[in-house]
Amino acid sequence: MTPTEASPEKALKDCASETSDCCEVGVWLPALKEAAVAFFAAALLLVVVYSIWFFDFHSTFQRFAKGSEGPELTLTGSHFVPVHIGDGGYKDGVAMIVEYLDGVAILEAKTAFQAEDYPFIAFDVEGLTSWSKAFVLWQLENDPGNVHSLQLNRSLGEVTQIAMPHAGSKYAGQVSTLAIGFFSDATDHDNNRQVLFVKGVTLKPFSAMRVAEQIFEDWTNPPLLKEYSNNLVRGIHATGIVPPNVVANLLVVTAVLLAWLWRLQNKRRGRVSNTGLLAVSLCLCLYGWAFNDVLRWHWRIAQLADSHERYADVSPEERIYNSAARCSRRDDCFEHLLPYF
Repeated sequence: MTPTEASPEKALKDCASETSDCCEVGVWLPALKEAAVAFFAAALLLVVVYSIWFFDFHSTFQRFAKGSEGPELTLTGSHFVPVHIGDGGYKDGVAMIVEYLDGVAILEAKTAFQAEDYPFIAFDVEGLTSWSKAFVLWQLENDPGNVHSLQLNRSLGEVTQIAMPHAGSKYAGQVSTLAIGFFSDATDHDNNRQVLFVKGVTLKPFSAMRVAEQIFEDWTNPPLLKEYSNNLVRGIHATGIVPPNVVANLLVVTAVLLAWLWRLQNKRRGRVSNTGLLAVSLCLCLYGWAFNDVLRWHWRIAQLADSHERYADVSPEERIYNSAARCSRRDDCFEHLLPYF
């Protein structure tokens, strides 16, 4: 064998090296690119399908579509008067809540608008902590004896926009009063001695853009974890429109189907793809996980800040009173039981 001839052993090593390089670069990089294109195409397809059949998916929104041509209605904080509050005031048109009364603070505004004209309500609130729960409350002109409510989802120190169709027939007809209420949790800390600022409220008519705004608010502000040993994470609060968990799964499944159809079309044209469908599918699973996980990161940071505020550098007795799960009754908070954390 001449020096220029390659031995069988060397040829096998070279082949293995080339195969390894192919696995590292020649397969996964094209698979990531193809998966990105398929993921984006699946997102566009799902948006089109969702837009066309929106009222089939959400029949409760049907009666709100006719009010889409109307303007927004804005009320400043000075329109809201206290009906149940310990201490507060006004400053530059902003209503302030300094102290609750028996764990409750409610501000109310007299209104006269048609519920069907405004399916979305956005409160401009500042200073809300996890020690309080916020609710939108309203009364109907034809049913003045009943007060209806929906819980507002907290977004750091604010509250997110809410979709009122979740109230069903309770939000219909002429709305005579609109209010926002703040209730302390079981620990009875009110708002942890933080001043609440109610700057105003905006009533929004129906439109595709406002539906998109609502979905964005829902996805980027999921509810905080509860103080249970086992947490059920839905990925969205109770008044959300579309669960992101469902969308992430649909994106992956639809993208895999599109990638398969693309290969089928190329096969009929006599073309062969350089990447396998399995590699593309694995990359799509990665994209689906990233899509779902990115939505939750600032939520996790908020949960960490809340846990640190309640339990870090405090005595065991204070930890009991700071735990909504442990202090589930105002009278004693089970103070005879030792803390288990």
